[in-house]
Amino acid sequence: MSTPNQRHVTRRRFLAAAGVGAAGLGLSPLPVFGQAAPYAPPSEAEGGWRIADPASLGVDAALLRGAMSYHDTSPVTTSHGGAVVIIYQGHIVAESYTTGDDGPQPWTVRTCNDMKSSTKSVFGTAVGVFLDEYRDRVTLDSYLVGDSRDASLVPQIWDQPLTDERKTRIKVRHAISMTSGHETREPWLAPATRHRYDGYPGAYQMYEYCFGWWRFDGIADHHTLKFEPGTDFTYSNYGLEQMALAMRNVSGEAVGPYVYDRVLGPIGMDRGLRDTQYRDMPYADNRELNFAEEPGWGVGGSAGCDAYGADKSESPYGYNSIAGSTFRCTARDFARLAYLWLNNGRWGSRQLVSSDWLDVATTRHVRDDGSSPSPYGYTFWVQDQTDGVPDDTFMSRGHNQNHSYIIPSRDLVVVRQGNDNRRSVDDQPFSDTLIQKIVAAIPSNA
Repeated sequence: MSTPNQRHVTRRRFLAAAGVGAAGLGLSPLPVFGQAAPYAPPSEAEGGWRIADPASLGVDAALLRGAMSYHDTSPVTTSHGGAVVIIYQGHIVAESYTTGDDGPQPWTVRTCNDMKSSTKSVFGTAVGVFLDEYRDRVTLDSYLVGDSRDASLVPQIWDQPLTDERKTRIKVRHAISMTSGHETREPWLAPATRHRYDGYPGAYQMYEYCFGWWRFDGIADHHTLKFEPGTDFTYSNYGLEQMALAMRNVSGEAVGPYVYDRVLGPIGMDRGLRDTQYRDMPYADNRELNFAEEPGWGVGGSAGCDAYGADKSESPYGYNSIAGSTFRCTARDFARLAYLWLNNGRWGSRQLVSSDWLDVATTRHVRDDGSSPSPYGYTFWVQDQTDGVPDDTFMSRGHNQNHSYIIPSRDLVVVRQGNDNRRSVDDQPFSDTLIQKIVAAIPSNA
């Protein structure tokens, strides 16, 4: 097993050996010459993924059946349902849709589930495209807030007195690596009373909340940061929300249509992911079930949900897609994104996302002091210390075990959806055990 500091070199060497050249930070919608175009599945309406007998590709079919049985019979799955899709060498070699005691009735190949925080990696894909498209204006080292309205990518924050001078030092790289200093807890169903800070008379809305202009009783707020940007790690949605606003300020587009037109549409995902980004994502109860027959993005708040301003008070900044959650699609369609990541942003003959971006985004983020203790890059998790799983594994990770695993050295993609967030089964971590069982079935010399 490689150490965290070795992994970056290991991954680059693997990519070079595999013939995946760096595209720089330039978007390349034109054909990439000198390389055979990798397989790219047509949209589901046009036939979808190719399917293969796993044994014909050298997969241990018995071990794979065991992995699928583990998934399908686990109480994590049987409670509220679940789906798993396994793509090996560009073929579906296994998939399952399990209808639970609660949740989608029935759960089918067409069921769309909220990918929860795996949405962050979808947003991170949009960030990579954005940084390439606007590279003459924005870089990882650009200040998100800056020391004045004119120097800020989010000038709206200067509409009120700045609540913490340290916010002026938040860079783009801090916001998307969870090192910005923003608080963690999301008051989704908070019964607490709202309070405005002195001098702020306006809306109880998402951006006003993460700017630190109002708060809930008994819940950590954003009036001040937890730490100096770049010096520590705290998993939080709020730096991403400010980055989303910065992107909208520069591009003139909300996240949903921006990433759909440049990435999701070209890889064959449902158009609903562009056109329904403003749909409310209601939570029926505290189980946080969120599924539907149609894809879409959520917006800030719905009945009973206080995190992003459920009172729908008027905000001069409007609603935006929630950058950190609520991306709802089928398991097969999310596998398209994971397959794009597997191929370093290339889809057939088109380089939709910079390979350099995906390389750095899926490598442990290096903090300002040169350390990289957290297994997190830019919106992706790094799985370089999981027994039985190759060191080059990275993943998107979401509440209720809505995950994707990408393993370049095995030419393998796994997508799992669900609506139950228990972490362990029989004292074993469910998600780790599942990917370990799947990897054990896949040839190691791919």
